[in-house]
Amino acid sequence: MRCIVVGGGVVGLCCAYELRRAGAEVTIAERDACGGAASRGNAGWIVPSYSAPIAAPGVVRRSLRWMLRGDGPLRIRPRPDPSFLRWCWSFWRSSTPRSFERGLKALLALNRHTIRLFEELRAAGVKFEMHSTGLLVAALSQQALEEEVREYRKIKAAGYEGDAEIFDDSAIRRLEPALSDKVVGGLHLKAERHVRPESLARGLVDYLRAAGAQILEDTEIHDMEPAGPKGWRLNTSRGCLEGDRVVVAAGVWSARLLSGLGVRIPLEGAKWCSITASGHGTRPRHALKLAEARVTCSPFVDCVRITGTLDLTGMDASLNRRRLEMVISAAEPYLRDWRPEEPELEWAGLRPLTPDSLPLIGNVPGLNHLYVATGHGQLGVTLAPATGAVIAPLVLEGRVVPEAEPFAVDRF
Repeated sequence: MRCIVVGGGVVGLCCAYELRRAGAEVTIAERDACGGAASRGNAGWIVPSYSAPIAAPGVVRRSLRWMLRGDGPLRIRPRPDPSFLRWCWSFWRSSTPRSFERGLKALLALNRHTIRLFEELRAAGVKFEMHSTGLLVAALSQQALEEEVREYRKIKAAGYEGDAEIFDDSAIRRLEPALSDKVVGGLHLKAERHVRPESLARGLVDYLRAAGAQILEDTEIHDMEPAGPKGWRLNTSRGCLEGDRVVVAAGVWSARLLSGLGVRIPLEGAKWCSITASGHGTRPRHALKLAEARVTCSPFVDCVRITGTLDLTGMDASLNRRRLEMVISAAEPYLRDWRPEEPELEWAGLRPLTPDSLPLIGNVPGLNHLYVATGHGQLGVTLAPATGAVIAPLVLEGRVVPEAEPFAVDRF
């Protein structure tokens, strides 16, 4: 069976990996370079514990407060676009306690085997940088620490299987000497991991090429059309591609591709920014969530990546230097003396975000043999292997894995 995967980010590559392992002929068509968009500069976290939907009780009220401050972690650029207004309305409706709990349980179920799936990638020969020191949440106030502990207990009650340990101010600095004296305590989630996402994308590309998959970079899809009752034809910047099955995993650009077929999916481009740099001072050992700042810190082999902000500003992927400086400044109170220097990468990218913060995984209703795997928001790396694991049986056998049911494309 000939399968075409549109999109070469970590989600598309993991879909291709599972399809190829199951025996399909696989072609990947990527508009730029594989791993060059949202997979390039994100935090690289593998965090089943932080797979809660962004659409949560109280988030709209907090978002309005952040927007009024002007320097908060969320920025929204209002625009008179009916699809954006519908998205905002649906986001508000998805922020109820009942919707949040339902979404949380669905994400935890999809993530149940995430750590094992990453281990299996390595065992199969996919080479990438991965760290197993867990995730450390650091707080500057007792109130913020108590809020983080409450959130962990809520996720634990919903089915999260990992363990956590609470640390006071002196104990947390023994565990992580890079933290400053301003940190009053923290929460160590021991099972979580982080990868350097560029290395994961590169490792998957190398594996797939060696396994016989065709990878077409700098290949833009102009349009898609059915080719008879059992196949698809894709007209691209490099000619025509034909396949028996098509998986659209093109991130935020998936909506535009599908709109040409009369299919509307509610996706917004959520822009994050990051800096990746070497530095001076005491280097972090753990992936850090800086609680009040809502900034993340990921130590890699030869550098550190600091990531933050969430801007809903349309399809604008340009780097806003003021926002990046805010992220760097927000991290400083938490870190003893580490400061970035000699930036290796200053980055901004768009992540595809649905109104209920759950990905879209499944077949496109009314169009045979066309499938979608997008909308993963800030959980692209975490959910990529699990997405591939549930999309492959659907594409090749028509079998819906129970864990995939809450993510059906037609739920909106």
